Amino acid sequence: MLWADRESCLLTFPCEVQIMKIIVCDDVKEDREELRQKVEKIWPHTQVEEISSGEELLGNIRRGESYDLIFLDIYMDSVSGIDAGKWIYDNFPEMNMVFVSSSRDFGPELFQINAMHYLIKPYGLEELKEVKRRLLKRREKDAVIRLEGREKEEIPFQRITYIESSHNNLEIHFFSGGMITVRDSIRNFMEKLDDRFLRINRGVVVNMDAVEKMNSDSCEIAGLTFMLSRKTRHESRKKYNDFLFQRAMG
Repeated sequence: MLWADRESCLLTFPCEVQIMKIIVCDDVKEDREELRQKVEKIWPHTQVEEISSGEELLGNIRRGESYDLIFLDIYMDSVSGIDAGKWIYDNFPEMNMVFVSSSRDFGPELFQINAMHYLIKPYGLEELKEVKRRLLKRREKDAVIRLEGREKEEIPFQRITYIESSHNNLEIHFFSGGMITVRDSIRNFMEKLDDRFLRINRGVVVNMDAVEKMNSDSCEIAGLTFMLSRKTRHESRKKYNDFLFQRAMG
């Protein structure tokens, strides 16, 4: 478990000018090379990697590779783009994914794993410019918690599933199943968070990106059920529905 003093828990934002790490995953060489060339025109100072299978991509990530942007073809042998995307979202939700297909049939599935965009073949540079616009918009919002001390670490908001009050501390839980404890109050900490976070009762704040199901009196995250406050449950459900709508609109 990591421990962070309140005074050493700082919020920072990613620098707009930094080297991007982008990878294109497609089992068709011609399509993969074409997409890489177009991506390099939109991000001219970024090296774009190619990979030929979802299985290989997941292997890289399991070994510690991290990507700012992943282009995933949906129709691939062995591990499909959808299956690879679900695993990435469950384990590393801060990685941005763009799916590529000749079909329009996968919208609902991609919505569930927070796909940043969906490119329909054939696509041009304008569609990739839209990807860049959406990525910049996301990165502008992606504050991180910086823990200063014995364990120096930056934790993106996107990794947080929920925050729970415990005595005079807060337990911050992550998609990975890990948790850190900070000395702070929910009221004070809420002022540091953005609008993806929702306080659903006196002692719990949830990342709405992590909510699997919103019920009339509760919400579900990672197999856990959290009760909504009676006084604010209607407002909480409305905020969650508004959040889903805004996310779908990009």
